[in-house]
Amino acid sequence: MLTLLSLFTEFFKIGIFGFGGGYPMLSLMKHAAAEHHWLTMEQYSTIIAITSSAPGPIAMNTALFIGYRAAGVPGAVVAVGSTTLPSILMVFTFIKLMASHKYRNIVHHTLTGIYPVITALIFYTGIRLGMDIHLFSFKNSFQLGIMVLSFVLLWKKHSPFFVILLAAGAGVMYHCL
Repeated sequence: MLTLLSLFTEFFKIGIFGFGGGYPMLSLMKHAAAEHHWLTMEQYSTIIAITSSAPGPIAMNTALFIGYRAAGVPGAVVAVGSTTLPSILMVFTFIKLMASHKYRNIVHHTLTGIYPVITALIFYTGIRLGMDIHLFSFKNSFQLGIMVLSFVLLWKKHSPFFVILLAAGAGVMYHCL
């Protein structure tokens, strides 16, 4: 029961402070998973690889995995529900505030301050994940090459689905040939 309460508290906080969607939330989830010993960092990196290529929102998929690992099916339900609840409450609040001309500028100015933090969180999460899987070491030039090629393909507006399939195929060929 204490684990479920901890999951609810941590993932509710993540839901509150995880502005910018799933990727900024990942660094908060990583911190919570490490602090409560729900996952090792190797397990976390594996989960991120899986949830990044699985359909659906990455934050919800990651919360599901962490919650399940910590407390089974009830833990998965609590983690996903408590991550989602703040968003639902905030969206309803913002809808009411945006409908009022009196608060429209305040909401806009608040978001103007939050956007750079969102960008920093996404960048930080990418760098930390790369460091956790030793992506930036010279011993891992294959994965570093895949990352650079993927960035170029995504920058040139190729489908993320296509890039993921291409990288998965390259990984299989690299290890099987």
